[in-house]
Amino acid sequence: MKSSDSKLLLGLLAGIAVGAAVGYLVASEKGEELLDELKDLAGKAKDGLNSALEKAKETGHEAVAAIKEKKSEIRHTAADGTAE
Repeated sequence: MKSSDSKLLLGLLAGIAVGAAVGYLVASEKGEELLDELKDLAGKAKDGLNSALEKAKETGHEAVAAIKEKKSEIRHTAADGTAE
């Protein structure tokens, strides 16, 4: 069996397994409960990631502002030192 044939067969089997699992989850009452829980969990994860992203952006902006301030101070100090 060629490598490409075995990859195709493996992909086909994986697709069948995923399809069967999704079909089971959608068809069963427990599956619906599980899907609802997964949706809630995904929503919470999304909210947490958005919050972390906003905090990272804020921290990045603060760091850039601090670097610009230090840069300005260094330039001012260097200008004062060369003027004397």
